[in-house]
Amino acid sequence: MGGSAGDWSGVDKCAPASRAANMPNHRVRYSCVDALQDDLSQIGEFEFTQSEPGPLDLAMMSTAIGGCLVRSSSTNRPLVCTGRRSPNHWTITPITPRCADGRYRGARLDSGDLLLLDPAGEIFQCVQRGHSQNAISIPLPLAERIIQVEHHAQPEEIWSHWRVKSDPKNSLELDGMLRQVLSAHVLVSGSAYSEDEFAGKVIALAQATEESVAPRPTAVSSRRIVARAQELIHSRLDSPPTITDLCEVSFASRRALFYAFKALLGRSPHAHVKMLRLHAARRRILRQRDRRCVQQVAYELGFQHPGQFAIDYARTFGESPSETRERAGLATGH
Repeated sequence: MGGSAGDWSGVDKCAPASRAANMPNHRVRYSCVDALQDDLSQIGEFEFTQSEPGPLDLAMMSTAIGGCLVRSSSTNRPLVCTGRRSPNHWTITPITPRCADGRYRGARLDSGDLLLLDPAGEIFQCVQRGHSQNAISIPLPLAERIIQVEHHAQPEEIWSHWRVKSDPKNSLELDGMLRQVLSAHVLVSGSAYSEDEFAGKVIALAQATEESVAPRPTAVSSRRIVARAQELIHSRLDSPPTITDLCEVSFASRRALFYAFKALLGRSPHAHVKMLRLHAARRRILRQRDRRCVQQVAYELGFQHPGQFAIDYARTFGESPSETRERAGLATGH
C-alpha cells in the first residue's frame, strides 16, 4: 500500500528485506494496527489508525532484488497513516485501479498516477477499504548514480520533494514489473531487464515524460557511443556491464544509448550484450570441447542460470550447447 495503501509500504523494512534475500518473498499478515506499528517502529515514525470499526486483515509481501526492496500490501479496512519515512531510500509507487481514490498529503491519487516519495518526508495518507498496491524503495546511493549517469540530472532536484505524475502507460508497466518480481522473484534473461538493472528500468519509467523531448544523438555521436560501449562489453563478457556502466563509459544518457544501439545495430544494449556472450560461449565450447563441460563454460561467462542459458543458446543457434560440443567432437574424430 505504497501511495494508497500507505506510504508505509515505502518504508525501509530492514528485517523483511534481509529475509527476502534468502527466499522468494516474505509474507506477513496483521490483525491490528498496533502490531504493524511495532514492526515498523524500529525504522521510522509511524502511526496507524482504522477509519471504521471491525477486525483488520492487512497483508504484506516483500522481496529484495538488485539492492531494492519491493513490497505489496492490501487492507480490508480504511486506514490513516502519519509519520515520517526512512531517509535512506527513494520510493516510487504506481497507482492502479486497485488503489485509486486514496489521498496523500491532501492530494487525490488517480489510476495511472506515479507517486514519487521524498526520502525522510512526512506522511499524511488516507487508505481506502480494499486497496492493494505495490511499491519499490531504491537505496539513495544507487538511485543517485543512475540519475546522474543515465539521465544527466541532479538527483536532489528529483527526490527533494514528493510529487504525483499522471503517466498511465508507465504506471501500468511499473506495476506489472513489481507484480512479476513479487510472484516469481527471479527474472529470466529473456526479460527486458535483469536484477542488476531493475532499479535503472524503474527510474527510466519515472523519468520518461521529462526526457521525451530530448534530442536524438547524431550519426557520429551514435557511432562513438556504440564503439565505447562495445569496448567495455568485450572486456567484461564474464561480468556483463549494466546499462549504467555503458552510459558512464560512453558519456551518453540512457535514452541516447538505446537509440544509438537501435539505429546502428538494430537491437537494444541488453540484446547485444547477450548475443556477444552467447557467441563467446559457442566459441569456447568448440575450442574446449574435449576439456570442459558446458555448464563450466556458462559459469565462466557469468550466466547465472544454466537452464536459461541453454534455452537462449538453442534459440540463437538452433541446437543445444551439448549438441554443439558433440558435433564438433565428431568432426574432429574425438
